[in-house]
Amino acid sequence: MIVDTDVNRARGLYGRLIDTAATRFGAALDLDPDDRADEVSRRLAELFEGRPGIEGVMLRLKGRDVGVATPQRVGAAEGFAGPAPEWGAGDRAGLPGRSGRYRPVWFDCAAPGCGAAEARSFYDERAVPACPDEAHGPMELRR
Repeated sequence: MIVDTDVNRARGLYGRLIDTAATRFGAALDLDPDDRADEVSRRLAELFEGRPGIEGVMLRLKGRDVGVATPQRVGAAEGFAGPAPEWGAGDRAGLPGRSGRYRPVWFDCAAPGCGAAEARSFYDERAVPACPDEAHGPMELRR
């Protein structure tokens, strides 16, 4: 008999592949507790490629439902199929305070009186943000 902790562990391990809103599936994939997330992702991609009509695949661990993987989630998780990283897992990722190396790049709406603003970590003239009010168009770089 499988313990719920195994299912919970599997949900964490394959979390990037599981669509929590999905309820429909056309196939099931039986998993072993030792299956790596990248291997499961590859198997799911092959299954979706071979059967393009299915909306989802139920992941099962020893007969227990883990969750439904969808083609969208599998595609989005390509290269990142493992568990979501923990806060602070990266070098200097969780240090408080403002970085001395980076400054946000601010954009403002050009429409008079709008006041909409957006910060970006980079500037690319091909990807200028647009005002939330679609009638106002693209924002301008704050100088």
